[in-house]
Amino acid sequence: MINGFKTYNKEKLFELINAIDISKVGSQIVTKYFGKIINTTNVSNRYEIFDIRSFLKNKILHIESNFNISFYKFIMKRGTQELILLSDNVDINGMTYYKSFFILNSTDKSRKLNMNLGLYRTDNTYFISGLNNMTLCKKHLSGVTKAAEEVSDSIDGETFDEQIESIRSLVGEKVMLSNLRNIIIDKDQKVNHNKFDAFKNQLSYFYVPTNSNSNSMLKLTNSQYNMLRTESKNLNIDSNNDFSIDAYLAFNCYVMIFRNQDSYVVKKETEKILRITQCFIRNEKLSQIFA
Repeated sequence: MINGFKTYNKEKLFELINAIDISKVGSQIVTKYFGKIINTTNVSNRYEIFDIRSFLKNKILHIESNFNISFYKFIMKRGTQELILLSDNVDINGMTYYKSFFILNSTDKSRKLNMNLGLYRTDNTYFISGLNNMTLCKKHLSGVTKAAEEVSDSIDGETFDEQIESIRSLVGEKVMLSNLRNIIIDKDQKVNHNKFDAFKNQLSYFYVPTNSNSNSMLKLTNSQYNMLRTESKNLNIDSNNDFSIDAYLAFNCYVMIFRNQDSYVVKKETEKILRITQCFIRNEKLSQIFA
């Protein structure tokens, strides 16, 4: 059993979903669950009620036709409805990932309608968003229902193939610390310095000395380890102290920073680190060929 999830039971899950009742009374959205009012929110005339109950059931049936759903997590809290489905598992570099589907809706205007899919790694419980157009993050205004249907209709058995191969392409490759810093620190210097520090902190958990017999993917000298512990704004990296890091480890450590954030944030950061890391790897290989 995966922490926080229940073994998939469609009848039980549909019972929970069928208990959702959302209606508009005057200028208010009223949310009921098992007949009890749990939230009331004032809305404008532009607000469009999204039939999350029907949508969830239809998507579950659609996903079932292409994947073997194994586990689910359903959260109904005040004006928020959240569903995560885990289906077939995939092995990447000895780690188990589940093909996962994430749907989030709110009736209290606190969250946009959010639909995403990706790979869920159970040991660190984080969600890697897909690298295709089957994602949605939209306010509950006119057109939200149509947008949700258009995105979700394209899910099929090959949905995850590109993402799986992209992550597998990192296994056994190296990327320089300076390049990783350039990936992470771009526009918002202050925020991204903090991101790079958080990334280095994640990396440091895997550190072992170079003379260790451990199979760790991060064997460093003392000076290299000290670089990981130095604040980004005070860190100077040049050709004399730069060093390479396992690309797969770097990717996972970066994505772990965002494991508790909304899936649209995870999607943005996953695409950023994965695509640019692959670019640096390709460029390094080309430079070796033409050296």
